[in-house]
Amino acid sequence: MMKDINVTFYKDSGGKIATGLTPIDLNDLRILGLVQQAETQNEATATATKPAVPLKTDQIVTKINEIQDQMSAMMPPNAKKPAKVSLSEVTRVQTMSIANYGLISQNQRVGGVAQVISMQLGMNPVLVNYKLAQQPGQPPQPDDKTMWAPVDNDKLQENPPGVTIIEKVPLQLSVNRAGDLFWATTKPLNDPKALFNLPSFEYVKTKGSAIKTPGEPEFAMADGKATAVAASTRPVEWWRFFGVILFGILLAYVIERLTDYFVSFEKKPVREVAATSTAGPAPMIISGFAYAMESSVWSVMTIVLALLAPLFIFPPAEFGGLILSFYGIALVGLGLLTTTGYILAMDTFGPISDNAQGVYEMSGAHKDEVKTEGKIPGSRAVQRLDAAGNTTKALTKGFAIATAVVAAVALFHSFIEDARLTEVGLRLEIPQIFIGLLIGGAVPFLFSAFSINAVGRAAFQLIGEVRRQFKSDPGIMAGTSKPDYGRCVAIVTAAAQKELLGPGILAIAFPVLVAFGLAIGAEHTMIFGKEYNLVGAQALGGFLAGAILSGQLMAVTLANSGGMWDNCKKLIEDGHYGGKGSEAHKAGVVCDTVGDPFKDTAGPALNPLIKVMNLVALLIAPIVIMPLSNFVLSAVVVVCVILLAIAVWWSKRGSIGSELQKQAAESNQ
Repeated sequence: MMKDINVTFYKDSGGKIATGLTPIDLNDLRILGLVQQAETQNEATATATKPAVPLKTDQIVTKINEIQDQMSAMMPPNAKKPAKVSLSEVTRVQTMSIANYGLISQNQRVGGVAQVISMQLGMNPVLVNYKLAQQPGQPPQPDDKTMWAPVDNDKLQENPPGVTIIEKVPLQLSVNRAGDLFWATTKPLNDPKALFNLPSFEYVKTKGSAIKTPGEPEFAMADGKATAVAASTRPVEWWRFFGVILFGILLAYVIERLTDYFVSFEKKPVREVAATSTAGPAPMIISGFAYAMESSVWSVMTIVLALLAPLFIFPPAEFGGLILSFYGIALVGLGLLTTTGYILAMDTFGPISDNAQGVYEMSGAHKDEVKTEGKIPGSRAVQRLDAAGNTTKALTKGFAIATAVVAAVALFHSFIEDARLTEVGLRLEIPQIFIGLLIGGAVPFLFSAFSINAVGRAAFQLIGEVRRQFKSDPGIMAGTSKPDYGRCVAIVTAAAQKELLGPGILAIAFPVLVAFGLAIGAEHTMIFGKEYNLVGAQALGGFLAGAILSGQLMAVTLANSGGMWDNCKKLIEDGHYGGKGSEAHKAGVVCDTVGDPFKDTAGPALNPLIKVMNLVALLIAPIVIMPLSNFVLSAVVVVCVILLAIAVWWSKRGSIGSELQKQAAESNQ
């Protein structure tokens, strides 16, 4: 039987949700407090003429153990003595997010946050709900009149005189992704007023300067104030997870139906485009491309509805933020993938049916066909089989594009987390983000141009080889000798491998160029007392958003237009609008030739492009946000520009037009 699970989040006294909280280990907080105490004692030795010398790590360890020995000497004999602090522990806590945080009182730094808190609340802080006993001569107190106070549970007596302890709620100091501090209870509170009794303090996130003169105050403006939040537990019903997976399955079904409507030779769009073939290839291209662009819009709308579903099934207001909503988006992708077996079967059916027609024609069996009334001849049967295969291949392309977009959304959320952009966000009024959005939207178009040009160059090389063989061996046309098929296969294979260079460089170099290039000269942001350059990461986020949108639209347009034109040709070959050899058939062949690089190369290739660019962004995110010098950023930009220049040059080499002019000049000589 399926069971519900519980999700825990935190709310302040006003009901505002605090997301991304990470508890700070209390023992680490104690050690960090001792480190700050040792540094404070060292700074107190400074004079006007002799500043304090910063302590090395091993000296800090020695100083801490001396402080603990002094504290142990004042403790009762039966009290538990603090353990010795090791070098590795001190080294670890010095890298903590709050290592540089200082406590602020009246705009003055009065010590480290860890030092003050660990001294005041100890190793086991709790929020105690208690009631005072009735004093002689005083009226009895109402039963609901209780009070709250934060104390160190280790120092709290079991039964304090004159006090009745009702409840103890463990406390923990937590920090969110932006470096803000929170007092958090580990379980829900029935009394919302309890949060007002937690110690509130102001803090600064940067490390203080050494005090040169003893007693001299250090003035500083507070970066924030500790917020008190209480844990809130909410059960997540099992049907919500089932619902988002079901939406993924429905998304697969709707995508298949949409693609089938625009590509199948039995549906209205293909028949209307085929009907224009009597007017030539131009009307076919215009009407086919218009239908393909329309299909991309409906595909986007379908994906949007599927991605909106988790936001309604897992409302952020109920479940403490968007984390479950993003998990729901991942489950939508899981629902899509549950149809993988069906999709693979359809994808395999396409080339099988295509090759079946090719084998049938190469065998010459169609020449000996005997037409029988009431029966479909073999040639028409394999043509219809090929047309059905074209439709199934188009369906699988639509499915692949949808999965790429859903996966990209999940990866995009991971990138936002790794790039520390959760709090600052991606605001379009920032010029770098908008520029990244524009560049990202343009990359799929350039990538498609590279792919289509590559197909054109390979096809031209193959045409040249076929012409050469016909010219050098007249027996091929006469049927007395066989062509050199191996040479044609070698040309296509070599071209396929060589032409990967340009698009591959494009997918890797462009995200790096945007991230590092738009970070040059940007203002740094302080998080946890450390500097980060977030502008480049924000620009990269805009780049990814633009690439995902335009890549999806372009991929569906190219895949569906090519499949539509191919099935238009099959419809004409089936005997409509003049059949084979007619002017309509010639127009269909032209459109099919135009559509082949669309549906078989550029369209499907945009799916890995979207995924690769998201993965590249995810991998370089920790480096992009580092406060690198402008020289380093500029060096990376120069390398990326050189690589992109090579990719563009590689794509522009040996154009079809220049090769045709060259051949024409050679034939005239």
